[in-house]
Amino acid sequence: MPMTASDIERRVEDLSNLPTLPGVVKVLTSMVESSTAAASDVGEVIAKDQVLSARLLRLVNSPVYGFPGRISSVTHAVVLLGFNVVKGLVLGAAVFDSMATEAQGLWEHSLGCAVLSRRIAKERRMKDAEEIMVAGLLHDLGKVVLTYLAPDDYAQVRQTAQEHRLHIAEAEREVFGVDHARVAEWIARHWRLPLRLSDPLVYHHAPARAANFREVTAVVHLANILARGMGYGYPGDMTMPALDHEAFHALGLSFPQIDRILEGAEAEYTAGVDVLARREPTS
Repeated sequence: MPMTASDIERRVEDLSNLPTLPGVVKVLTSMVESSTAAASDVGEVIAKDQVLSARLLRLVNSPVYGFPGRISSVTHAVVLLGFNVVKGLVLGAAVFDSMATEAQGLWEHSLGCAVLSRRIAKERRMKDAEEIMVAGLLHDLGKVVLTYLAPDDYAQVRQTAQEHRLHIAEAEREVFGVDHARVAEWIARHWRLPLRLSDPLVYHHAPARAANFREVTAVVHLANILARGMGYGYPGDMTMPALDHEAFHALGLSFPQIDRILEGAEAEYTAGVDVLARREPTS
């Protein structure tokens, strides 16, 4: 019998039941919320986890970011990107890494959504484009957690979606009684993610429902659809989610701008997949 929504929520509440999160993630969550934590303090904590710190440095030194000079320390990355961005990147790396090869397609889709989110944000000259990129990276975190908590049931979800040509969220509701967006809401609450990150996780399929950061959510909503259209990774089904036309028009993007966004994202996505697909051995 598949896990119920209440089973999933109860297990999400216990972080130890989520994909193997290193202690650095829990420490980092409390440090980011502290008014006294300095970039050097955060950098020192992350640097203690060799795999995570290496992955973070590889990302910030990759063409995905394109910084002119090499960033050799995690502290420098924290200063350049900000606490919330680094926290999101570390969380994403920790969770996706724990899933290994079975989450590769979803990781690639999430990376595609991330680079497209940042491209859209920059095209619109929005503030904190890097944090919006992290929102794109984490938008399908609920799928990763569902896959981890109930791998056999989630295989049934994918099969149901494929056989009946359903969007993955519809199939999730059929099997679990809850979808990945709702699971993301529980995750965001227990990980204490800022609303600027949590709103896109919860409402990326329904941006009009976001009460706080509707514009950012609309960016991730569009980026998710564009990532599917570009064939970036595999999000779990082959359908195309409905475009929220109100959200799209609110972004005010012309078709030439969208072409420019897609062209710029292509190189960043390819570079990111190449960089992030490599895994360091543990010491």
